[in-house]
Amino acid sequence: MNLPKVFSAFVLVAVVGFAQQTLASIAVSSSDFTGSRATVGTSGTGGGLIWNPAAGAWSGGKFSISWAITQNASDFTYEYTLKTPGALGGTGAQLSHWLLELSPTDASGGSLDAYWVDVFNTPGTLGNYTDEGIADVPASDIGDGADSGNSNQGIPGALYGVKFTRGSDVNTTKVTFTSPQVPIWGDFYARDGGGNGANTIYAYNIGFGTDPAADATVFTNWIPRPDGVSIPPNPEPNDVVPEASSVFVWIALSCVGAIGWGRTRRRHAE
Repeated sequence: MNLPKVFSAFVLVAVVGFAQQTLASIAVSSSDFTGSRATVGTSGTGGGLIWNPAAGAWSGGKFSISWAITQNASDFTYEYTLKTPGALGGTGAQLSHWLLELSPTDASGGSLDAYWVDVFNTPGTLGNYTDEGIADVPASDIGDGADSGNSNQGIPGALYGVKFTRGSDVNTTKVTFTSPQVPIWGDFYARDGGGNGANTIYAYNIGFGTDPAADATVFTNWIPRPDGVSIPPNPEPNDVVPEASSVFVWIALSCVGAIGWGRTRRRHAE
């Protein structure tokens, strides 16, 4: 049995299988550094969003999320604004809180838990975090704790990120922070201040829990969010940002290459 050949085949099969399961994230083009999503109509789906039509209070543009991203050298400043027009005075349609997806690891697979806490835990020591109408962000609302508990009625899946809770009687809230993490397309979830149940008011992006295809040209079903890795400034449209797991694919391919190189050397030696 030719063990090097068998091992090469095994590694290659493993790499192909792993690569098929590995999702790549799509960098946000600078042309999409500003934008918004708003509810359209009353069906519960429209404008890139899904919401609870039974509640109705956020239908017809009565909920929106917008963003503005600016770049300074290798840093990106993210600004998100959520609006619930006409919802004031403790009405159920006022925002309770919203969640923004973050990446749990960097390109080498190292944990970003402590980094995100330093950015958002009020007062943050990194990222120049500021907000309008948002309460202080505790460390327990960052990372895996962002979607903990039973307060996220209607959320379609788990979300690693940060939870922003409304802290004053306003219908517009805003958060701003700076990070070297490049913008990619991702998820959010928001809900009102009423109780849980069939009439809970909530909204999230249609593509929640999925990534755009590598050849996608329309990204209405997601919003920009900071990734766990950095790429050169001014990313081109649809630049593929590898997730941390792709590092293992590179290592495995390197093993295959090393085996081939070793076999070539043996042939020359013979």
